[in-house]
Amino acid sequence: MRDKKGNIVGNVSSTAQKKSIENTQDNDEKKGRLKKQLKGLLNRLAESNMHIIANQIDELYMSNSRNDMNTILSELIMQALVAPVLTPDRLICEHMVLITILHANVGTEIGAHFLLTFVKKFDEMLKVPQDVENKQLDNVVLMLSHLYNFKVYGHQLLYEILDRLSSKFEEKEIELILLILKTAGFPLRKDDPLALKDLILNLQKVASNVKSDNSRVKFMLDVLMAIKNNNVSKIPQYDPSHTEHLKKVMKNFIHKGKSIVKLNISLEDLLKADERGKWWIVGCAWSGNRNLDEGKKVIEGNKSIFSQNILDLARKQRMNTDIRRNIFCILMTAEDYLDAFEKLSHLGLKDQQEREIIYVLMDCCLQEKKFNPYYAVLAERFCIYDRKYQLTIQYMLWDKFKILDNYDAKQLTNLAKFLTHLFIQKSLPISVLKVLNFAELDKQIMKLVRQIMISILLCKNEEECLQVFEKISLSPKLQTFRESLRLFISHFLIRNIESCKVMEAESALIKQRAQQVDKILLTRECKILF
Repeated sequence: MRDKKGNIVGNVSSTAQKKSIENTQDNDEKKGRLKKQLKGLLNRLAESNMHIIANQIDELYMSNSRNDMNTILSELIMQALVAPVLTPDRLICEHMVLITILHANVGTEIGAHFLLTFVKKFDEMLKVPQDVENKQLDNVVLMLSHLYNFKVYGHQLLYEILDRLSSKFEEKEIELILLILKTAGFPLRKDDPLALKDLILNLQKVASNVKSDNSRVKFMLDVLMAIKNNNVSKIPQYDPSHTEHLKKVMKNFIHKGKSIVKLNISLEDLLKADERGKWWIVGCAWSGNRNLDEGKKVIEGNKSIFSQNILDLARKQRMNTDIRRNIFCILMTAEDYLDAFEKLSHLGLKDQQEREIIYVLMDCCLQEKKFNPYYAVLAERFCIYDRKYQLTIQYMLWDKFKILDNYDAKQLTNLAKFLTHLFIQKSLPISVLKVLNFAELDKQIMKLVRQIMISILLCKNEEECLQVFEKISLSPKLQTFRESLRLFISHFLIRNIESCKVMEAESALIKQRAQQVDKILLTRECKILF
């Protein structure tokens, strides 16, 4: 390397090496400061300050690498809770509540990371003979049990862990089975009683081969039968009150519009994540397909799954890209909306590609001869999962409002019912209609808005009906929209109710609900004025 005058000032590789070392040192220092911050927060963690600490950690997630945050946080929690002596249940509970709050507020990859960390630790320790007096594995099992209690993951995984323990069935494993049953036995019974029955039969069969004087085995079978018969009093020192209290308290700490998304991951998937990839994280690539161009090879590989009839139907519906074709085939072949959501989430789509899910979903909904609620419920599920899907629906609606003249009566009705479902379920705010010019409504838009309003006003649950309008913000920006809505309901709906082809009883209900809605909107206008 030379300066401007041509003098040699150093070697390129040595300079680059220096910079690399400096960057590494800076990164290590940054991680060191982050670790101190997180350790200080965790040391002060208690139910009384849970909300404050969860928000502070949330902010740290926003300003630091998520990978660094996950790695450091999981390391600190393991250090704090996994000790040779049994950690107090209350302390483990509070830490698992914190993870659950972050799982809901920050993203599902947080809960997935901790679940993977705990399961790998469980598997690693179980492979080595454990001393009964050493409680490290007991603490890991308690952490997993409480994550299940707080609905971070589904019951299938915990049943698989119990099966894994029962297959070995030595003194330590029996103790761990007892610990899981005492901590999460009743929720397991509630979630899947048939699986519990199979577990009981399996454990009874295995226990029959163990010496009859083993008191741990007898006690475990007694606990199992108590859970089977829903007999709480038969389990000594069983007190779920603190866990139930934390569940109620936790609801207040989860941000508005967010929820706890339950992860349905098998034990095998977690243990083989390095080989198969973390499919449960949307957009996470599979290890065997690292060099894919926008996931094309995965999609092409999936083509063989679908029949030629489905692929022909996709072609007829103008699904003209591999991504759209694959989404369409999944929608058409899924068992139900949950199965469709699971499979679509595993496609590994990124950024703009994820919009294609909503595009295909809405297009299929409009093409149905009769409205199929499957599409609306699936759209609701995506909106709950991530707000970006709600925004995608809004953008697409704005485009569709411009071409409503091209829609026939069937498509218009399907669109109206699709939107009504999302409005009533609070997955989409009714304020998306503000883009319509209520002063100059054409015939098609008039029909669409009228059908939406009638469907909302005829909602079976009065509270849900009124909440649609209560959710409209008090923002001055929506004042014109609220006035337009009141005007439309009173002049274009109520005055022409006879022409809307509704029965007399329905007509009376519409008028009654319309008056209640008008009061809600009018009250809000008055609040703005005063």
